[in-house]
Amino acid sequence: MNNVTDISLADDSFISLHVQLHNQLRQLIHSGRWANASRIPSENELTSHLNISRSTVRLALQQAELEGLIERIAGRGTFVAYTPKDRESRLIAFVTGGIDAENHLLMLNGAEQEVRARGYQIVFSTAKNQTEEFQILERVEQDNIAGVLMWANGHSTRSDASKVARYQQVNVPIVLMDRKIAGFDCDCVTSDNYGGALALMHHLMDLGHQHIVFLTHNVLEIFPVMERYRAYRAALEECGLPTAEPWIIGLRDVEISASYALESSVDKKSLELQQIKDYMLNAPVRPTAIFALNDWLAVLALRAIKQLGLQVPDAISIAGFDDIELAVHLEVPLTTVAQNPFAIGKKAAQLLLDRLATNSTGAQLEFIPTELRVRSSTSTIKSMIERGR
Repeated sequence: MNNVTDISLADDSFISLHVQLHNQLRQLIHSGRWANASRIPSENELTSHLNISRSTVRLALQQAELEGLIERIAGRGTFVAYTPKDRESRLIAFVTGGIDAENHLLMLNGAEQEVRARGYQIVFSTAKNQTEEFQILERVEQDNIAGVLMWANGHSTRSDASKVARYQQVNVPIVLMDRKIAGFDCDCVTSDNYGGALALMHHLMDLGHQHIVFLTHNVLEIFPVMERYRAYRAALEECGLPTAEPWIIGLRDVEISASYALESSVDKKSLELQQIKDYMLNAPVRPTAIFALNDWLAVLALRAIKQLGLQVPDAISIAGFDDIELAVHLEVPLTTVAQNPFAIGKKAAQLLLDRLATNSTGAQLEFIPTELRVRSSTSTIKSMIERGR
């Protein structure tokens, strides 16, 4: 009998539990690890092992049954009802560091829309570090995967030659989403991070800001981070304005995730809030504007500034990048650069499926446009002076 321990779910994922369970059933059955006619764990076993409700289990099983993956036999149990045909793979793996933010879910939705339209199906996996990433990639052949869409772990983007070689050894096409891996020659779809950051910097400078700082986490080698910081420096240098070393917050070598940033923002004594306050209090020249790497770091900046007894944008303007759903609902609605993660996922899937269809060569780098969204968190220097900064 197939083991219930083959399945694990993530409580902190944006993806509902029944969708996660259905996804794992699909992968186990399509890969052949759960063979045709073999009995699958009972509802009671799944409910107990996964610590989820019976209704969640039933919903996942109903979807698997409608898909022709399983069949229920009264008095006997539930059995696998699918055999891969001629080992022709119709599965696309979607690999990410964790679907804990809406942009990850939107990328998955965009990819899934395109994949289904072309007769394929998505199975998704999370890799919390590069080791897990390699473990997933090494299983693609035995799991009967046709190709991989990957949002790389932050540390994967700065791999040495030996680790880059491990990506190159994967025997199915890989298309990267959002982040390039240095030295790994493959297709990649990302936002126009440089253009979006440049538009934001011009917005701040048009408001009269000359002392602008770039707020980031500790993993600086990630492609979007480098592009946004490159635009920050280029905009200031073009106008002959001073650049500053980035304000780096968080633990050493740790990329601040959405869930972590949210937890830190409500903890008045969090390391990140204290670091931002220290930067503000110790700056030789206090900045008039903060350009945060992303909206979650901008949320941290908004909280830290409020703890200092200062007002945004009266005392300082703050802007972010991403345009998360929360951005417009904050106490001070956030000026930010909107990405289109749905389009990134969709375009990445198109590139991957085209490569499978034509077996073409030559890596492509595609940029998805961004859009500046101006809200209340930024204002002119004149307004700040009038309000008594």
